[in-house]
Amino acid sequence: MIDPRVVIIETHNEFGLNNIVVPYDPEYSYPGLHPVYHGASPVAMNRLANRKGYRLVGANELGFNFIFVRNGLAEKDLPEVSVESLLNHPSVKEGYGKFEPIKDWEYLEG
Repeated sequence: MIDPRVVIIETHNEFGLNNIVVPYDPEYSYPGLHPVYHGASPVAMNRLANRKGYRLVGANELGFNFIFVRNGLAEKDLPEVSVESLLNHPSVKEGYGKFEPIKDWEYLEG
């Protein structure tokens, strides 16, 4: 069994605070139907991590690589943070425009 202490997951912050996952397509090849129509939103990834026993503690500067730590480890030194607090870089807000043309496409809830 694999039980990492730290997990870093790439999210698609173009999806903003929507709780969405793009349906799996075994035939997918980038860029597919649209360059951002793949992966999952930060909110969906955070929910998955929480279900697996991890808490969100940070992200890279651009806000797309989320850093999760297993619950019970270094909680005083690495407190949980909100998804919203990590989506502040100007490129994140620019990325929201990329979601606009595909906002009504098929998505799953994370």
